Amino acid sequence: MREIARPFFGQDVPVLVLRLPFVIAFTMTSVVMFSLTSRLWGPRAGLWMVLALTLAPFFSVSAGSWVVPDGPLLLFLSLTAWLMERILFSRDAPERERCLWLAAGLTLGLAGLSKYHAAIFAMGAALFIIGTPHRRHLTRPAPWLAVLIAGMVASPVFIWNVQHDWVAFVFQSSRGVGSDGPDWSGFARSVFGQAAYLGPWTLVGALAASSLVLRASAIRCGPAGFLAALGLPTILLFTAVPLWGGDALPHWQMPGWLFLLPILGHSIATLEAWRHSAARAARSFAFAAGAVLAVGILAVLVIRYTPPSQAETARLGLNAFLEESVTWRGLADNLIERGLLPSSTTVTTPPERPLVVAFNWVDASRLAEALGARASVRVFGGDPRGFAFLADHAAWTGRDVLIIGRPDVFDRGLRTVRPLFTRIDRQAPVAVEIGGETLFDAQVAIGRNLISFYPLPYPRR
Repeated sequence: MREIARPFFGQDVPVLVLRLPFVIAFTMTSVVMFSLTSRLWGPRAGLWMVLALTLAPFFSVSAGSWVVPDGPLLLFLSLTAWLMERILFSRDAPERERCLWLAAGLTLGLAGLSKYHAAIFAMGAALFIIGTPHRRHLTRPAPWLAVLIAGMVASPVFIWNVQHDWVAFVFQSSRGVGSDGPDWSGFARSVFGQAAYLGPWTLVGALAASSLVLRASAIRCGPAGFLAALGLPTILLFTAVPLWGGDALPHWQMPGWLFLLPILGHSIATLEAWRHSAARAARSFAFAAGAVLAVGILAVLVIRYTPPSQAETARLGLNAFLEESVTWRGLADNLIERGLLPSSTTVTTPPERPLVVAFNWVDASRLAEALGARASVRVFGGDPRGFAFLADHAAWTGRDVLIIGRPDVFDRGLRTVRPLFTRIDRQAPVAVEIGGETLFDAQVAIGRNLISFYPLPYPRR
């Protein structure tokens, strides 16, 4: 998106433009999920589903506007569910059904390129088909061709992992493995985190609606059972991870909740038709959720355009949150004025650019966003994530390196990397600003004559 927009905006493409594909992806997800729900249970159920989806902070804010893989993941999973619902619960001509299967394989493969959650979605769909009369579809070649297409589309994930000793699979699986027994505090954080990301009213309502609908065995073979099979494995698996000592972040369960929201919309629409009081309660919950979300958005806008002072930010405990969640404005201009960065990007290959080093991947992400193509950003630390694989590190040996970090980790990081350079020269800090106020003073140093690169914690190619 930056390359597409660069002719119109220059080097500093606005963040809103970079986020535009993810906003569009969430809009399309809403349309697809409305179509799926309304086709099953009517447009009123679809309306309540979209309302619940939009009022859930994770879906509308994170997946709906941030540059994260959840946006395309949810879009392609919803398209796969939309296609499979048509295959399983409509009577189409064999030729059309075959085309739907192949399209489902394509969208599932694209979901697999977005995030590994697609594998759990696929297992849930397979278990539903195998465990219900819909298994008759497996006697035809189309679903198996769909599996083949999905594997081919997602094959770059496997090819890259083969070339790098399965590092991504090792990394992700290690996050869910523990050896110290159940982590009850982690389990509580997982549960309450999901409630915060969805809104507690949505979480409780979706669980209640799903449990009530799925009591009947006939319904378990129907659309509600299909949606539950797509959603519940993700929710249950990642919620249970702390029980065997692993780490669990609340947003891991969110793709599962997406497929329980149509059931919630159906239940609210049904209650609305039966009981006026229940409909009034649902509207009250929706109004309360909208009010909470509006207050949150207003608070973000106030902090963005009339930010608190450094002392007030510290008093409110917002330092770490703001440092990690806002663009590091003012950094590039200051470094350019000092002659530490080129004023324009006249070279395009990463090894020819100045090398900027951070001590963790979060800071590196902010530096890469703020500096754009003026520099190549890498991580000298124990958790570099994807920064470890961006270029041949040997290209910078013997050159000077710009080291930038937040004050709380900078001195410790310098001690760690000092043996990698002939010497390190501290520079004057740079004020990173938010709305005209100083957010923090970024610490700066120059590492002279890079002797060797920081040893990677991941297997080398």
